[in-house]
Amino acid sequence: MASTRPALPRLQPILLGIGFAVLIAISAATVFLVDRASTDAQSVSHTISVESKLSNLLLAVRRAESSQRGYLFTNDGSYLQEFYDSEPNARQLLTELRALTSDNPARLQMLDSAGKLIGAKFKEMDETISLNQHDRRGDARRLVLTGGGRNIADQLRTMIDAAILDEERLLSERTAQSRQTNSLLLYVTLAGAALIVVIGTLSILLVQRNARQRETARAELASTNANLERIVEYRTADLTEANEEIQRFAYIVSHDLRSPLVNIMGFTSELEVLRKDIFDQVAKLSADLAALNAQAADAGTVTAGEIDRLGLDFDEAIRFIKTSIANMDRLINAVLKLSREGRRQFEPERVDMDALLESIRETVTHRAAELGASIEIGRLPEVETDRLAVEQIFANLVDNALKYGRMGEPLYIEILGRGTATHAIYDVRDNGRGIDPGDHARVFELFRRSGPQDRPGEGIGLAHVRALVRRLGGSMALTSELGQGSTFTVSLPRRWVGGNRSVA
Repeated sequence: MASTRPALPRLQPILLGIGFAVLIAISAATVFLVDRASTDAQSVSHTISVESKLSNLLLAVRRAESSQRGYLFTNDGSYLQEFYDSEPNARQLLTELRALTSDNPARLQMLDSAGKLIGAKFKEMDETISLNQHDRRGDARRLVLTGGGRNIADQLRTMIDAAILDEERLLSERTAQSRQTNSLLLYVTLAGAALIVVIGTLSILLVQRNARQRETARAELASTNANLERIVEYRTADLTEANEEIQRFAYIVSHDLRSPLVNIMGFTSELEVLRKDIFDQVAKLSADLAALNAQAADAGTVTAGEIDRLGLDFDEAIRFIKTSIANMDRLINAVLKLSREGRRQFEPERVDMDALLESIRETVTHRAAELGASIEIGRLPEVETDRLAVEQIFANLVDNALKYGRMGEPLYIEILGRGTATHAIYDVRDNGRGIDPGDHARVFELFRRSGPQDRPGEGIGLAHVRALVRRLGGSMALTSELGQGSTFTVSLPRRWVGGNRSVA
């Protein structure tokens, strides 16, 4: 029993696949047979139409002949109306028949011969009518009695009757073919329907047999999901606690580093104050020793030039220490800033992005004018998010674009927006010096920078921006090539996603 249970779920997809295959085969066969039935029906209709027009052609000639004889017999001109209508009708029927049988050379040849006979017949009838109209009834009667018109009519009738018999033969063949196609279509449809019913019945039986097994599996799965949810909750709590601990550690370490840094700065300042006194005393002592023993200069007395060089080396060392302290102070401030941002609770609100970006542009107007840069802002979709975080994101991106322009190239910055059903997408483009594709990931890392280090910065701006975007539930991408500018794409949820995401 246990060995057959796994086979049942596998059998259902097989039956479903067979059912789809049968359905596809039936559909293909049905389409083919329907097209074939349509072709057969068109052929039957075509044959009937040709046969009908042939009969109408012969009828038109006969009506014209009857009209001619009625006129000659009664000398009543009213009989001629049907004669005058029959000739253009016959010509029109010939034209239509030629169009219908254009793919049948033998039929076209027959129609050419029939057209000549019809022309001769109408010419003969026109002559008799004309003679009678000019009071030459005897001449008209003799022309009829010669039998020429009758011979033409007999030849035409024989020719058209033979064509009609041939069309009847074609009609019989095509009708039989159409019936055969329709019968085959019916058989295929019935067979396919029967197979689908059989497969559907088997599938239903299998579903019923597996219902109890699924109920058992559902209960086991519910128990597993409950355990999994508890595990996820525990892991989430652990990660949240660990993240908060890291933020506290970063804050404490950064704060504690400032104390020795301040001490180093203080002692450095004291060394600068003592520097003058120390070197003045050394210079005075050297001068006194030189005065007591004039020969001591060659024996190693420190000269004034050497003292000046020592003073310059000392000053350079002090400057180096102060520069390093300033850099370290900026880095500590950056770590503190990131730590504070990580602890700040977001306050979602409806943000008018057009107004926000316009405010940022006004803030950097003076700097942009100095750099000869222009900033264009397109129509931007609104979002429900934290205003301060979004302002920091785009202020950093605009500041970054202003900072890394190309020498001798007017800087152009463009901010565009578009929306989807769930997200608002913003592009910050510039024509600056660009970023090497190999450094696209590097520029988002903390304290890492790309390209020549000829612009001020600590390497935290883009890292901070990406962290804020992720906390807002969005994503960020970069498209850039060296010398071709950069495009930073920020995607944010249109509606607040809830919670206060951790910095990643």
